Amino acid sequence: MTQRQETQYNREAPYSIVTNRNQRRILVINDVVNVDHTPEIHFEDFDAIFINVIDSIMDRVMLAIRLASPLQSEKCRFKPCYVTRRLTGWLGKAQVIIDGYATSPDDNSMARGIEDIYANMRRQNFLLGTDPVVTHAEEVVRLCRFAISRGKYTFSSQPTPGLSEGYMALYYYTLWFAGQQTIQAEERDFFHNQLLRLGYIRRNRFIDRIHVCPICNSSHLLFFETCPHCGSSDVHEEPVLHHFRCANVSPEYTYKADGELVCPKCKRVLRHIGVDYDRPSSVYTCRQCEQTFMYPDMRALCTNNRRSWKPDELRPVDVEEYEFTPEGIKAFANNEVRRTLSHVGFYGYSSMTDFVSYLRQFSRPGELTDSMIIVGRFYIFDPAMDDVIGDDMTPPLVHAMKRFFNYKQAIWGNNYYFLCRVADGEVAKGLSDMEFEIKEQLRDYLEMHPGFQFEMIDTYTYHPGDDIDAFIHRIEEDRAI
Repeated sequence: MTQRQETQYNREAPYSIVTNRNQRRILVINDVVNVDHTPEIHFEDFDAIFINVIDSIMDRVMLAIRLASPLQSEKCRFKPCYVTRRLTGWLGKAQVIIDGYATSPDDNSMARGIEDIYANMRRQNFLLGTDPVVTHAEEVVRLCRFAISRGKYTFSSQPTPGLSEGYMALYYYTLWFAGQQTIQAEERDFFHNQLLRLGYIRRNRFIDRIHVCPICNSSHLLFFETCPHCGSSDVHEEPVLHHFRCANVSPEYTYKADGELVCPKCKRVLRHIGVDYDRPSSVYTCRQCEQTFMYPDMRALCTNNRRSWKPDELRPVDVEEYEFTPEGIKAFANNEVRRTLSHVGFYGYSSMTDFVSYLRQFSRPGELTDSMIIVGRFYIFDPAMDDVIGDDMTPPLVHAMKRFFNYKQAIWGNNYYFLCRVADGEVAKGLSDMEFEIKEQLRDYLEMHPGFQFEMIDTYTYHPGDDIDAFIHRIEEDRAI
């Protein structure tokens, strides 16, 4: 291919690779292309990505970006990613995973941006080639590495619109679809505490204090004024009238009679405010029990689990800004964190050792307040496992579930374990939701792999104060049955 041919990209082909003014090879995406599953495209074939997909269905545009993103594609990992300028203002939150807009792959500003990104990586001794992401912990590490590669060294746990648990924008990079939440509040706290302990981040400044549900940590709360006598929210506020002549003070409704204001005490008609009467305050009246009171109670309803709380029962969470330290930048840039960072507190797929360690760590006194841990054991038979060679190979089933972070997972022989926390009294619902969500997640895998079997065969519930060793022993003992 000649230089001239390389620099003229084919707008009709789904993709092409062209060379820009700085001799950087640009992968141009003109349609939805699953880069990782296109064998003709190799990691070393290109240096940057230009997405030139315009479609009336925005979901196709978003899919094209995600399948070629520097975070979610193994072949595109950490590489500069630009999209056509015609999409300016249309990407919403997905804008966080692109490096800018350009009119074409040979755009001058795009060429300069690509060089700036690679120059920053060189200064950091950034390790570009890394192993594919399988676990949730590895994905969180990758998004931190991505932020550092772009010179973004500060982040906060400030709530992001649409995410109920107050995620920082840093974690939003890995979202696969708008309604997904990829990191539990306890995972986030575990991760931050580790980074602080290792000296990889430091607290930069206090931003705010928010309050969340003490069970599920959701910040999607509805507040209601309620009657202190019967608890109903069917209350209304109205002014209190003070009749100067007889000194009667009572709610305004007690004065209303045939379209006039008549004092219920002395029966005189009140005509002029400031002359006959005034409104010194207001009171609340409950339409259900007809009680009158000065101050209503306040209740907070969690829209996630439908539980109601008093304001002082909500869990306060400090929103803080963190900054990567020079040691942290170095550790993430050269991927040293793969050795120093514990994966125990993360959901998603993990080793059975980490799975058991999670049970031990998060069953300590004070870790579980009004919640408990449930574990589901599923029997699996997967003919695709016959192609797995060696203990270090990741099972195909795990690859199919690698973006499913609702539960902590581990495989032990023909047993697939899933774990999560649920509120007291929600065990049956939690297990039912677990089985449904997992089977939905595996629907495509089931269709593509004849002979695959997957069925829940046992459940375990750990209550605060139970003997954790006996609980783990039961799980291990049942495996042999």
